[in-house]
Amino acid sequence: QLLGDVDALVSPSLTHADFSKNNFSTMLVFEKYKGSFQTLRFCDVSNNNIEIDAYGLLENVPPNIEQFIASNNQINGSLPESLNNLEKLRQFNMSFNALSGSLPEFVDSKFNLQELDMSNQGQKNGFTGSIPTDIWRFQSLKKLNLAGNKLEGTIPS
Repeated sequence: QLLGDVDALVSPSLTHADFSKNNFSTMLVFEKYKGSFQTLRFCDVSNNNIEIDAYGLLENVPPNIEQFIASNNQINGSLPESLNNLEKLRQFNMSFNALSGSLPEFVDSKFNLQELDMSNQGQKNGFTGSIPTDIWRFQSLKKLNLAGNKLEGTIPS
C-alpha cells in the first residue's frame, strides 16, 4: 500500500486520479499553478487515513472536476460555505469522515449534481442545522445521503 502524502495533481495533464484503498495520511491541497488543475475530472482518495482540514482542502477544488470521492478518511472541520464554480460536478462523496458545521451550497452544480453523500460523520461530529431549503434545485440529483448527522428540522419540499 502507498503511504505518506498524496498529490492528486501529480501529473501536468492528469484527468483521472484514483488513489483509493491505500494508507495515505495527508492530501496536498489543490494548487492552481499546477497543469492538471484545469484537466482533473475524477479524484478518488477514499479508504485511506487522510487527516486534513476540509476547508483548506476544498477551497481550491479544480474547476472541471466531475467526481470527487474522499469517503472513509479522517477529514475534519467544516466545509467552505459554498463550493462554487463547480459546474461539471456530478458526484461529491465525503461520507465517513469527521466533518462538522453546516452543509455547503453547490451554487453552480445545480444542473449536473447527481450524487451527494455527506453521511456518517461520526458520533462526536456531524453536520448541524437544517437541510438547505434549495436542496431540490439540483435538477439531476438521484442520490442524497445525509444519514448519521445532527441535522434538525424538516425536509424541505
